[in-house]
Amino acid sequence: MKGFGIKITQVEPAGYATEWTGPSAVQTDRLPAYDDFRAAMTGNSSRRGDPSATRAAILAVVDVEQRPLRIFFGEGPLEMITKEYQARLDEWRAWDEVSKSAFGS
Repeated sequence: MKGFGIKITQVEPAGYATEWTGPSAVQTDRLPAYDDFRAAMTGNSSRRGDPSATRAAILAVVDVEQRPLRIFFGEGPLEMITKEYQARLDEWRAWDEVSKSAFGS
């Protein structure tokens, strides 16, 4: 899009206090195999953002000349992704010799 003069920003939101999973949501029966995962996810998302606060944040992003390609909205995503990326880097480094050997040189 950049070549056409179109600027975009990908907003990656945390959890917000909406009815997204409320009474209007259609859900299947819960499988017990996922109970631990559900509990962990609920623990990470107990605080919900106020959807009305996003308006000012969106305008702050679009009203600047050098807007970000990606931005998190909310508390927690940066810390979560920092840990995830560090884990990926650690794994790639640990396997770097095997990776290089696959190149054949």
